[in-house]
Amino acid sequence: MTATTIDGPVHTRSRSHRRWQARALPVAAAWSLAYLGLGIAWWAGAAGNPADPSVDDAVGLSLLTVWGATTGAAMLTAVGGLGLVLAATMVARRRRVPIALLPPRMTTVLGIALAVALAVLLPDFRLIAAIAYTPILLVLTLFGGAPGDVTLWPWPVVNMAVLSLAGLAWFVAVVEDAGRRRWEAADDGRDRIGHMSGVAARWGRRATGLAVVLPLGYAVTRYAWALGIPLGVSPELLDELGKGVYAGAGLATLGVLGAVLTLGLVQQWGEVFPRWMIGVRGRPVPVGLAVVPASIVSVVVTSAGLMFVRLGITGRFAENFPGGTSDVAAWLPEMFWPLWGAALAAATYAYWLRRRAGAPAGRS
Repeated sequence: MTATTIDGPVHTRSRSHRRWQARALPVAAAWSLAYLGLGIAWWAGAAGNPADPSVDDAVGLSLLTVWGATTGAAMLTAVGGLGLVLAATMVARRRRVPIALLPPRMTTVLGIALAVALAVLLPDFRLIAAIAYTPILLVLTLFGGAPGDVTLWPWPVVNMAVLSLAGLAWFVAVVEDAGRRRWEAADDGRDRIGHMSGVAARWGRRATGLAVVLPLGYAVTRYAWALGIPLGVSPELLDELGKGVYAGAGLATLGVLGAVLTLGLVQQWGEVFPRWMIGVRGRPVPVGLAVVPASIVSVVVTSAGLMFVRLGITGRFAENFPGGTSDVAAWLPEMFWPLWGAALAAATYAYWLRRRAGAPAGRS
């Protein structure tokens, strides 16, 4: 008897998942080829090098600018070349070509390392700021209140977005490659997926709880500042921030909305559109509609948090942001962002496993 879900048979969903996963490798390979060429050009002194202080004057925020123009370009060249080697290995294995450049386990390890480096180590907080403030700026523009001197998407930030998306593509490609070996070659592949989804249901709920709670600490402090309450900071810092406190409150609001949506990863309304949603009520929520935004948010939150942790450890936070060591609320909430991002990534992965296996929300 064929197991079914709200989306149909398990085997049909499995083929659907394989289709969109298979698209990740061409995207990742194309990025690798492009950045191998760009890296070589930047290494030779071409314009637009994101590691060059003359291109990105926020020196110290991104690891690329920490390394400098020459080393940064060399690193981008290296990761582009590594990506091409990984892509060639995966394609050769997929087509059963007897020549394999890298053994399977090394392919997985290097692929995950490449994905993590691109998605969370190289970008900094400016990427999440650009993503968060873009809708706010659009609303202000509609009502004629947008400042005229704000540029959210300069080339260095666009480059961070490209790196993050490439990292996500590489992660999906590596998971697909490993899954092809571990699951599809086995007769009990769907049973393995079902078992993993059952295990994921248990730790997935805990991860979701963390991902919901952690952004609230940041939100409380920023709402207090917007109300004129110097919670965790000196009154002088609040005066220095001026109207900037409202930007923080706007970012906090997006964090709260994100926390509410995160609950959908373990609730029924995260799998089936609720009745009040006219036109789609009762229909299955597309897996990608939940997984793609949550994955992007988990990546940009983690990268921003790691930057704050790095600046805190090196004692350079006050050089780049308002507030000193005594202004605890100015820096402490951000130190939990890597944990927030990791929890959201784990919760998203658990949701994906459960939906792939057809297990309902809450099943353990």
